[in-house]
Amino acid sequence: MAASTLPEHLRALVTLAPGPSRIRPATKAALTVLLCLGVPTALGRLDLGLLCVTGTFAVLYAPEAALRRRLATVGTIGLALVGSTALGAFTAASPPLFAAAAVLLAMVTAGLCLALRVGPPGSYFLVLCAGIANYLAGHHGTAPGTIVGMTAVGAAVALAVTLAELLADPRRPERRAVDAAARAVADYARSTPGPEGRPLHRAAAQALAAADEAVAEGMWRTDPAIAARLARAHQDYDRRARRATDHLVPGVDPAWDPRNPDAGRWIDDDEAGSDVEVATAGEARRAGEALAVDERRIIRSWRRRLTDGLRRPGEPWSVALSVGVATTASILVLTAVAGAGQTHLYWVIAFSALVLHQGGPRVARTYRAVHRLVGTLAGLGIFLLLALLQPSGWWIVAVVVVFQFAIELLVARNYGLAVTLITPLALLVSTGGRLEGEPWGLIGERLLDTVVGVAVALVVVWAVGRRAPHRAVRGDTRRVLRELAELEEGRRQSLTEPTLASALRDLHSTATLLAADGHRDSPEARTAEAVVHAGFLVLGAADPLAVAASPGGWRNLATAPLPAGWRPVPDDHPVDVAVREACAAVTA
Repeated sequence: MAASTLPEHLRALVTLAPGPSRIRPATKAALTVLLCLGVPTALGRLDLGLLCVTGTFAVLYAPEAALRRRLATVGTIGLALVGSTALGAFTAASPPLFAAAAVLLAMVTAGLCLALRVGPPGSYFLVLCAGIANYLAGHHGTAPGTIVGMTAVGAAVALAVTLAELLADPRRPERRAVDAAARAVADYARSTPGPEGRPLHRAAAQALAAADEAVAEGMWRTDPAIAARLARAHQDYDRRARRATDHLVPGVDPAWDPRNPDAGRWIDDDEAGSDVEVATAGEARRAGEALAVDERRIIRSWRRRLTDGLRRPGEPWSVALSVGVATTASILVLTAVAGAGQTHLYWVIAFSALVLHQGGPRVARTYRAVHRLVGTLAGLGIFLLLALLQPSGWWIVAVVVVFQFAIELLVARNYGLAVTLITPLALLVSTGGRLEGEPWGLIGERLLDTVVGVAVALVVVWAVGRRAPHRAVRGDTRRVLRELAELEEGRRQSLTEPTLASALRDLHSTATLLAADGHRDSPEARTAEAVVHAGFLVLGAADPLAVAASPGGWRNLATAPLPAGWRPVPDDHPVDVAVREACAAVTA
């Protein structure tokens, strides 16, 4: 097994994963950098152009998003980049002050980017640009005001380019998303109900969600033709899903995925032997509609996104904590190894944060760390070659533009190869294009920073916060039980507060993350599965008054001690038994 696994892991470092074409966002990123570098270079000020590059990183965010989402995301990230470079530049005189500010910046931005679903590249460039500004101001003596001002120029160019892309066809992202959803739904509609339809169902559901989001965040007024096409896709999807909910497959898998009607199955071969009520077609349809309505509310409300995303306990909080621990530990280790007064703390901080800032399963973060380490080693080799060749003027412009284009092509398909180019690009910017002199000292420092940052991050991944996913699942489980209790009591909810649908979605997400970490059989996972099932049955109930009148006892369950621990528990845990009894009361 090990002999076959190692070559597979090694091949993954150089293999391109399948994915959509990235030519358009890569061209946009390269054009942004070319504008920011070309004009100053033509005026004899390449140094100012390189300072602008820190602001151009805003163009990498939301590259395919619809108009309003693109405007909000790129504009906000641009302002954040200006703020982060200001923080780095104006703390250059005090390494301890910069270290404290950078750790706080890494923690806050990591948590907020996860909570608001900013998406890749997340908070990484905010931390990196603060460090680059600190290094330029402290090591090269660049005026802090100049650094911040040119970053603002780069961010403005990035916003202008990303919006100019939509001048000819402002609704292109909306139309493309709806077309993709229609194709995915058509593939799903042609399939036969049963297990083989599960992947097609997931693809159709995800494509419809993306289309809903694109239309909601596109032009201020919805195009009737696009809206009608999306409505037809939803209708075709609902018709196919109704057929799937009537198709029950005998088996031994106790899990019923309520978000996927093609996954419905009995626990035992004998239908009568099952003690779990499987949702009817109507219940599954109503539950799906409630989820879709709630998701559209979240899409339209930044307040809801922030409220749901920053629920405690949750992944944004655990990721922010792990980033804070890793960056602080990296600073202390580097100081102990290389001495106090380091002028390049930003590199070790950025590398520690990079491994952790996007969250996810521990195995995924470990792979990310390996890719980062190997890619950086190769990137340092490329930077050494550049330092020996000593390009200047327009050659540096060409190198930076090519690097930015290639990074955008590769980042979604092979992270390690993208990092190979991100490293020399970051070093070119942080040195202000000054490649004269002996490069070995700089490369040695960055190599030490990389090893320390990645090693500390790996220790944090596997040693810190191991119970955080369990706590998150318990917290979301209790949220679902509280929402069920409010429904049972007949309480009405406003459009701005979390709902049963959003609580169920969050619990499904955190339980999936817990399972990905290898704890599918933990007590929290088992109870979460039962509560998710109960929540979807209630969400799909035809008569809310009947739910309120049913003797479910959700309020007592919401305050009861929930199962916890590393090891599986017997099937007859009191909470799980009570949840199944409450399910029976609802469906009766």
